[in-house]
Amino acid sequence: MNDAPSSSYASTPLNKAISLLSTLHSSSAKIKSSSLDDVSTSSLELMSVPFHLGRAYLKLPTVNVVTSSTSQRRAGMTINSELRKTNIQTSIEYFHSFIKQLEDIQDLLSDVVVKDYHLLLDLLDLDHDNHISARKQQQMSAGQIRQLKIDRYQRKRSCSQNVTKLESMMERRKRLGVEKEEEMEGLDWEGLMRDLSVFRLRLYAEECLEELQSSNGELEMLDMTIQMEAMRNNGDTHSSDNLQDLRMMHHNRHSNSPSAASAAATQQQHQPLQLTQITQDPITGQLNIEKQHMSNGNIIQTSTGLPIQRQEIAKTVFRPGWNQPTMTLEELAVIERNEAIQRGQAQKEAEAKAKFQPRRYEQLVKDGMEDDEQLVEQSAKLDRDWDDWKEENPRGSGNKMGERGDRNF
Repeated sequence: MNDAPSSSYASTPLNKAISLLSTLHSSSAKIKSSSLDDVSTSSLELMSVPFHLGRAYLKLPTVNVVTSSTSQRRAGMTINSELRKTNIQTSIEYFHSFIKQLEDIQDLLSDVVVKDYHLLLDLLDLDHDNHISARKQQQMSAGQIRQLKIDRYQRKRSCSQNVTKLESMMERRKRLGVEKEEEMEGLDWEGLMRDLSVFRLRLYAEECLEELQSSNGELEMLDMTIQMEAMRNNGDTHSSDNLQDLRMMHHNRHSNSPSAASAAATQQQHQPLQLTQITQDPITGQLNIEKQHMSNGNIIQTSTGLPIQRQEIAKTVFRPGWNQPTMTLEELAVIERNEAIQRGQAQKEAEAKAKFQPRRYEQLVKDGMEDDEQLVEQSAKLDRDWDDWKEENPRGSGNKMGERGDRNF
């Protein structure tokens, strides 16, 4: 992996960050522990360095080469594409290094994330150098890809919520001045930092899978762009046909169809444009179909079909523009009735549960619950807590809304 960014502007903040992260990554020792309990908290924090390096290389800008001649401008665009390709390849290597490092530690990543990563490797068909060699013919369906993205989004959201919760606990400890050895909500400072590092690594793993998938897709487009720019620079007289063939080869390489179907698609791509015109006979009123084949703006062939009836067109054209019903009114009534019964039961359970919840003593007297000793004791504690809070926050100590209104009055 490259230890320096592929750019001549080494003084930018992003390049400085890449240089520092590369130094930190090369100086840090590789973790050889196989269990999460054996890894120290400081080592967990350093394990995210390859991920941040990969993200930094993706954000690294390419050099814009501005020249006078057209051929040189095209060459400059090719250089930009090659630089972008180099940066993406470097980031992909860092992403794979990050995921494999997490995979080697037991109980750090869930089995679902590991399975998702290996499924991504199978779809990309990587060789031992982690470069794309060929995509497998067996592809996932659209429904499977959609479900995979939904599951990944739910896992990512869960990790993000845990990270936010732990960060708020850390800020609360700092604000209250709690000692590091003192526990707060069952965690001391060391345990809080460890849990935060673990959930951050899991969140980075989910983001890493997304970056790997999108980066490999961008690599394919860059390869095609570089080839097209090279063909233009060579001054090929049949550059337009060659570019079209290149696009079809790129499409056939990553399609599920066999070579025969790909050849048929290529042949269909070069067929002339076909226009269909429907006319009406002024005497009989019948509709006739006239098909015209055009190439380069010229009509090369015209064919007239049999007359058709209006009913045949109405069957395929005049359809309702709104969604058709999927159930009867009786079925809808049954569903709404069941939902109303469930809401009523839930409301009764909530009211019964709230009846025995602690509240102000005045409210207990109004509800006739002042004879319940346990409830009275809990309510008294609630009153004491409220009085203590009012003493700590006296009236007028907060925002006095001095900035509100017209200052001239």
